[in-house]
Amino acid sequence: MASLSSNYVIEFKIDVIKTLKIAGISTGLLTAIGLGAYYIHRRSQTSKRVILRDEVRNILRPFQLTEEQLRRVMANLNTEMTNALKVDDSTENDLAMFPTYVHHGPSGKESGEYLVVDLGGSNFRVSHVFIEGRNRMRLNNKIFLIPHSLLLGEGEKLFDYIAECLQRFIDDNKLSVLKAADYRFDLAFTFSFPCQQKSLREATLVSWTKGFSCTSVVGNDVVLMLQQAIDRRKNLPIQVVALVNDTVGTLMACSSNYRDCKAGVILGTGMNACYFETLDNIPKWKGTRDNQTKQVIINTEWGALGRNGCLDFIRTDIDRELDESSLTPHQQVFEKMISALYLGEIVRLIIVDLVQRSILFPGRMQKSPSIRPDYNIFLILRGSFYAKHVADIENDTTDDLSTTATILTSIGIHDPSYDDCFIIREVCKTVSLRAAKLAAAAIAVLINRLNMSSVTVAVDGTLFRHHEQFKQNLSRTLGRLVLRAHRLVLSEDGSSKGSALVAAVDRRLKTSPMAYEKNLPS
Repeated sequence: MASLSSNYVIEFKIDVIKTLKIAGISTGLLTAIGLGAYYIHRRSQTSKRVILRDEVRNILRPFQLTEEQLRRVMANLNTEMTNALKVDDSTENDLAMFPTYVHHGPSGKESGEYLVVDLGGSNFRVSHVFIEGRNRMRLNNKIFLIPHSLLLGEGEKLFDYIAECLQRFIDDNKLSVLKAADYRFDLAFTFSFPCQQKSLREATLVSWTKGFSCTSVVGNDVVLMLQQAIDRRKNLPIQVVALVNDTVGTLMACSSNYRDCKAGVILGTGMNACYFETLDNIPKWKGTRDNQTKQVIINTEWGALGRNGCLDFIRTDIDRELDESSLTPHQQVFEKMISALYLGEIVRLIIVDLVQRSILFPGRMQKSPSIRPDYNIFLILRGSFYAKHVADIENDTTDDLSTTATILTSIGIHDPSYDDCFIIREVCKTVSLRAAKLAAAAIAVLINRLNMSSVTVAVDGTLFRHHEQFKQNLSRTLGRLVLRAHRLVLSEDGSSKGSALVAAVDRRLKTSPMAYEKNLPS
């Protein structure tokens, strides 16, 4: 059928040409007329595309940050950090700036075996870590899925489930074999939620994030709740010895290799950072001050920046719409501009805006639901566009943007035109670039506050690991914002190895505190 149709078109064209020749019109003139018509058509199409792209540029312009705006973000963040180190005031300060009670990086002489529970999303990981001296670690781990009902249910049941999984992990790996009857594993609890710590073993949950809303946990000591759940199992030989934020684990895992590693950053589903601060700069510090305790790692919880309006000058209507429809309105304002949990949704909301303006998929997204229901699902379903889609589309270098077309088809946008794909790629690039620039501005503040001749920043998270363009834009922007020598290093297994190192350093200091300074790595 296709070949018959093609032949018919060819024959039709030949008949038309013959007819025009009979009328006295030459082939050359026909060619000129044809070329003229083609270029007129191309010019009209180009003009139409330029008009469309200009309108798109106007929509995207608020997302395109200048260096002046970035430096204003830096100044505001630095001010909020300084103010929050003076006093704990959740009404006045955007940031919490929690002291973590981790005062030292590893010396390189730590050893022993440790269990680690890493809780920070819809699944958690249990690890068994052997530390055998500097840069020598062995670990075995397993990931456990958390039933959705436990994310929203009673808190005690969540911790009972974690204890149950710990029991299964120990039994499956026969870890209790050949252990003395009174042996107890030291466990570091990597807990990636805002906590007010009173010591390394006491941490009160301030608020849930990342979709958790378990009851009877906020305001309570999560270390105690986990220990009680472990003790309820009677025969589970575990003692929780440290509460570790994932940023701290990220920092500690890299500090084994880099002496100047003094900051840890997470750029993933959430975003946060920690860094070493001298106690003299922390007026609210109520802990020990002596020759062995001159600094402490501060968990900034900087995703909350902007709660009191200091980022309003760069927030867009899309940012406000996303915030109002989120599970945590008016909270984590900075995080909602950067983290992987929100990047895809920002892009989706911009696409919806472009559709409503008839710039994208004109006349198609309004089809009857009975004909193409998935179009309408995309328009109304929050969270249907992922950060991975943003990364893959941004990196689409195919001539026909086939990668973008395939992704759009997979989420219900069938047969997108080249123009549709081109515009959506521009949206992804713009949103991703803004996120990278803002992350760079925040990291620049850490580097400046550390005030060292060179700084290594340990980084982890899906955006840094897997979104190559984001990583390049982050590094490029950071290089323009800070003049000090610096490097960004991917932290490997920070939530396991780094957290185990926190427990190991604590054990070492307890057994030989005076020997610590003598054994610092050079």
